[in-house]
Amino acid sequence: MSRRVDPNREDGTALILVAAVMLLLLGIAALAIDLGALRLDRRADRLASDLAATAGAGSIEPLTGSEGDVACQTAWDYVLLNLADEGTNLSPPDCTQLAGACDPAAPHTAVGQAGPYRVEITFPVIDGDPLLDGQAPNPQVDGSACQRLGVRIQRDRDFGFARVLGFEVGSTEVRSVARIAAGPGEGELVPLVLLEPYDCDALYTSGQGQVTVKWFEQSPGLIVVDSEASACSPSDPFSIDSKGVQKGWIRALPVPDQDIPGAILSYALSGASTAVRANAYDPDDLDDPIDPADLFDPSEPVETWWRLYPTPTGITNRVTRAPIDWRYNCLQAYPDYLGIPVAGCPDWETTPSHIVGLEAAYGGLPGISPGIPNRWTDLYDCSPADPLIEVSGDWWVDCPGTSGNQGFVVGNGTTVVFNDGNVVFDGQVRVFGSLEVNPGAANDHVVFLREGDFIKDAQASVSMEYTFVYLGDGRVDFNGGSGGMEWTAPDNLGSDTWGPHFDDLALWSESSERHHIGGQAGNKLEGTFFTPFALPFELSGQGSQFQTEAQFLTRKLELSGQAMVQMSPDPDRVNPIPIREIRLIR
Repeated sequence: MSRRVDPNREDGTALILVAAVMLLLLGIAALAIDLGALRLDRRADRLASDLAATAGAGSIEPLTGSEGDVACQTAWDYVLLNLADEGTNLSPPDCTQLAGACDPAAPHTAVGQAGPYRVEITFPVIDGDPLLDGQAPNPQVDGSACQRLGVRIQRDRDFGFARVLGFEVGSTEVRSVARIAAGPGEGELVPLVLLEPYDCDALYTSGQGQVTVKWFEQSPGLIVVDSEASACSPSDPFSIDSKGVQKGWIRALPVPDQDIPGAILSYALSGASTAVRANAYDPDDLDDPIDPADLFDPSEPVETWWRLYPTPTGITNRVTRAPIDWRYNCLQAYPDYLGIPVAGCPDWETTPSHIVGLEAAYGGLPGISPGIPNRWTDLYDCSPADPLIEVSGDWWVDCPGTSGNQGFVVGNGTTVVFNDGNVVFDGQVRVFGSLEVNPGAANDHVVFLREGDFIKDAQASVSMEYTFVYLGDGRVDFNGGSGGMEWTAPDNLGSDTWGPHFDDLALWSESSERHHIGGQAGNKLEGTFFTPFALPFELSGQGSQFQTEAQFLTRKLELSGQAMVQMSPDPDRVNPIPIREIRLIR
């Protein structure tokens, strides 16, 4: 008997639908697996591009924009180091096209191939480049075009499962941009570092006070201000301020004819709130012209300069006092500096703490011998009247007192000469006549004041050659005048117990009192002057030009009166300051 088939029956349709749905679900699962693999690839690729851009940017010479070819090669090496499946089919980029001086309007892209990866390395990264993701650059954060290096990595991946849906290949693209900040190496030539962490008036001029930080060879003028400018007042609203109503200014000069700009770096501009950033400097100083910049310098560019030049830019890390502590007083840990942590010396296990050693040797109470056989009062008065006293070797000047004419007083008409030795003073030193330490500079030496200030009268003269001055609790107050002053730091001449340990260091004082050096006839300052608590360190003058090869690291600095200070230190005679920064900005 035969069966009749009803054409309206749906027997088997469900099976077909189930099979179709199963195929779709399997396809979706396959596609999800391949897309998940793409996401993992993209994450790995982004890590590789971030590392490559950051490492490459670290090779750029940020003040000239050169070394782009080195940056490109470094970036390529990091790409290969951090990609897991680049294979052996390598075609390196031609990094030579990025060599030479940077033209901020002419970007170059070097292209390499590493297996499935196409790698593009771009330098400089100009404003508007797609690498910047369509965001307008913020100069305070993103720097200039010639400080930026971009890396783009593209990858094609053959799908393994999604082919069932007709998808053969997937691709990923990642982009990273990094920038280098102000310095070309671990330590830069920075003549002026203001360590105040919070207040305003960290660097200011009054009257006709002028400070010009000049270049040395290929090192431009650089100033660093650590203050975040969060503790300002209506009367002192700016961290950097040229207050003088006449011809005062603050300037960091470029290297002439080499397109190497100077820089004033402010921590307050490093991404703090808008209100705090507004306290970084007085904007009116940027368009208040003084022409010419320096009547005494014929090499000055013939152009109009401003009371503040150049426009300050941000630095994301404070310098702190660490560079000086680490070199001369290397300790495992330090107390906070005005509430700011100071990192321990990285070499504390192998590097001596010279300041601690000096204090242990010479820092006893007045009246207690520092172990020096030559005792001043065995032969001379504390206020000698002799026209000339000249001694040799180490001396303990056991003349206590911290005010008035107490302590050790070199009277008008008297010259005291300490030849070839260290000198420990129990009390303050006050000079009305002439004081010479280490003339001829056969070796490096130390002057240690256990208590009190080091004071120079306007008409007096002081000469300290290759001598480090350590003040137990006092300040320097060297008044300007016709007497003259020469003060040079140790220069690793050797032979003495303590002097060579303080190579390049002229002064160390922890006093919070006002320190002062006035314009002198025949001024010569050379070395690092470290006064981390000085409120402030004042450089003043009476119309005399103050040429200095010194470096100042101080809490605050004031240029007053008619002081015309030009700072142009020799890199062999000051301490390098680590201000290089690398930032991943996109």
